[in-house]
Amino acid sequence: MYPTQGTSFASPYLLRTAVGIRALLGNEISPLAIKALLVHMAERKEYEVLDVGMGKIPEDLMTIVSCPPGVVRVLYQGELNPGKYIRANIPLPTTGLKGMVEMKATFCYACPTDAQDAAAYTRAGLDIYFRPHVDKQQPEKEHPETKSFFSRTVHATEAELRNDFGKWETVLHGKKRMQGGSLHKPVFDIHYNAREMGAASGSAAKIPYALVITLTAQKQPELYNEILQAYSQILSPIQPKVALQIQT
Repeated sequence: MYPTQGTSFASPYLLRTAVGIRALLGNEISPLAIKALLVHMAERKEYEVLDVGMGKIPEDLMTIVSCPPGVVRVLYQGELNPGKYIRANIPLPTTGLKGMVEMKATFCYACPTDAQDAAAYTRAGLDIYFRPHVDKQQPEKEHPETKSFFSRTVHATEAELRNDFGKWETVLHGKKRMQGGSLHKPVFDIHYNAREMGAASGSAAKIPYALVITLTAQKQPELYNEILQAYSQILSPIQPKVALQIQT
């Protein structure tokens, strides 16, 4: 009886797709960003994560590197400083979004590990706050209200954060459907927590990260161009390094 499934089959297939992305998009895309794209585009369907992990990546490479009508995909990549916050804007058209929309986001980061400590293996964790509407803010608060995105609750305990998708996991993935009108200048506020041997670290270094955000608004087929125009001074399209044949 011969095995026909498992990581021995999945790993080469995944690597081939990752190499294809690098060949198409060039060195502007870091290996961590490629990982984030692959996780982001994987489909689990009705299967449990314990059975299929993040899911199956698309067979067509063009599905990963292009945006169909009504869809825009944004990639951020850079470094995080320990104990500091950065704000990642979620780009929207100047006219806003219409009807029901879907937002999907994937964070990937790389960090040192404590190999001797299975319970506190990674030395970095992210607190990520999703703020969907800039004008919805309590008078005594400094920042707009938050909504849960990667976890089930907004004000979770440390134990809940560990169990709910893992605060200290290096990959975070979430997806939500919402009314387009509920989004106004939305952002992710990201805080990098550093630790060493399970305790706070005072000598942590910067860590690289990649963030992929996909917005889907079926009532706005020109969503990509609308956002590119609105953020022409901030965002730039990633140009393929080789000629691509777009399927129509």
